[in-house]
Amino acid sequence: MGLAFSAPPASAGEAKTVPTRPLAAATAAKLSRLSPPARAFTQETGGTAGATDSRSFFQKPAGVAAIVLMAAGVGFTFYSINHDRKPVKSPIR
Repeated sequence: MGLAFSAPPASAGEAKTVPTRPLAAATAAKLSRLSPPARAFTQETGGTAGATDSRSFFQKPAGVAAIVLMAAGVGFTFYSINHDRKPVKSPIR
C-alpha cells in the first residue's frame, strides 16, 4: 500500500510526441488521387439474391412447420398441466 501511494502517477511523466509517419502521408496522397469507376456505386438487382417470394411466411413450408410445432407445444402444455395434479407420494409427507 505504501508503494502505491509513494509512486508518482503515470500522468505526471513527460509528454511524449507522436512521430509522423511518412508512409501514412504517402498512402493518403495516393488515395486522394484515385477515382473509383461509376460502376462501383451501382447496386445489382438481378439474380437470385434479390428475388423475393410474394407469399407470407405462414404459407411457406417452414411457416407451416412452425405453426404445427407451436400447436403441438401448446397441446402438450395443456395435457401436462391436467395430468400433473396427482398427489405427491413422498416418505417425508
